[in-house]
Amino acid sequence: MKKYVISIGRQLGSGGKEIAEKLSKKLNVQVYDKKILEAAAQESGLDADTFENADEKESSTFLEHFIALRDSISSYFAGQDSCMNSDRLFQIQSEAIRNIAERESCITIGRCSEYILRDHPNMISIFVTADSDDRVKRIMKSKGLSKEEAAEFIEKGDRKRKSYHDYYATTEWGVARHYDLCINSSRLGIDGTVEFIYEYAKQRLGL
Repeated sequence: MKKYVISIGRQLGSGGKEIAEKLSKKLNVQVYDKKILEAAAQESGLDADTFENADEKESSTFLEHFIALRDSISSYFAGQDSCMNSDRLFQIQSEAIRNIAERESCITIGRCSEYILRDHPNMISIFVTADSDDRVKRIMKSKGLSKEEAAEFIEKGDRKRKSYHDYYATTEWGVARHYDLCINSSRLGIDGTVEFIYEYAKQRLGL
């Protein structure tokens, strides 16, 4: 059977991760979210915390936080700058994503995977959004925040994701024309959205 990838981008609080996990069970494939970072660490020989600290942070922001780690990682790339920059880490992470996609059918979450895998012959790119009230309620529940705190958390989180994505990709985060399917999870609910994407994927991929 041909290998395929479903790449899911998501607004914070949209339920995108839950949708990916439920969809993975219906399709019997792995979800790669933080596992992408683990794979990149394993393949590169760097510590997993290296990628965790840089996760979805664009270059200039990341470098400010990462300079303290220069001594612990400088030996990995002999002849390069003593401080590993986020651009190099993105290259390593991108290669890990490509290797995963070549090896198996899977679902990826965020991390520019729809852009990195844009030449994959069987890749579906999806962006999940939701109504603001639903997003705030979901974050209030999951993070134990007040309504105001949740709204601020969402704003900062989305800004970070967009900054990271648009720094590395030539496409724009969350803009419909750059995805195969954009869906508001508030319309059908989490389970209904999972079923909709499942039926779409079956037709697109001939599953």
